[in-house]
Amino acid sequence: GGVGGQDVAMGGAYYAVSKPPAFNFNRFIENAWIYDGRNADADTEGFVEHMAKRHHYKLNIHRLNSLRDNEVRAALFSKSIHCIMFPPLTHFPGLSELAKKDLRGYVSSGNNAVFIGSYEWLSIMNDAFGFRLMSDYKEGPFYRNDRNVRGTPFQWSMSRIQQPDGSVYAAKVDSLPLDGKCMFDTMGACVVFYVKYNLGTVTYIGFAYDTPYGVEHWDQILHAAMMM
Repeated sequence: GGVGGQDVAMGGAYYAVSKPPAFNFNRFIENAWIYDGRNADADTEGFVEHMAKRHHYKLNIHRLNSLRDNEVRAALFSKSIHCIMFPPLTHFPGLSELAKKDLRGYVSSGNNAVFIGSYEWLSIMNDAFGFRLMSDYKEGPFYRNDRNVRGTPFQWSMSRIQQPDGSVYAAKVDSLPLDGKCMFDTMGACVVFYVKYNLGTVTYIGFAYDTPYGVEHWDQILHAAMMM
């Protein structure tokens, strides 16, 4: 029962935390996949990786270099890595039907896919998971939904996050699926949300991490998303 063991481990991570705003999970995840193929924006992807490792130097990043069927399958089913991150892309690669099916299988069995900073990812999420997400845009700051964050790593994040200097791509909160919960929004434009999908989670962060300026607390948001 791999899932049971994982639940216990995650339970430790959820509850053995210090009070905010320190956000010191004593047990951050140890491994994560990140897509860094030729479509990934190299600067942004490097910064996402840097932010992911901030305060968590032991995090092992495993790179997925291609979205071709066999590579996706080999990555998702190789070892017990429970999180895969998709940073913003310079151009949209498209996922084959088989790769989408493998991604659904990966998430369904209790893992977490984190999509970051792009309207294109919203449409891939629609395509792969059958969502009906619609894009939106409003200037921040963005406010935490206290009821929705309960019991998730986001409950330890700040109650509001600033509009960063970079790009933010939101989804209309009304377009989230029934199993979706908005973590941060402003006036119906949701910039951080997750959707329960069978045993796993599909998570989205609207900030593209395309600048190191004005990004305070967006590192915590990335860490919380990876902990889902």
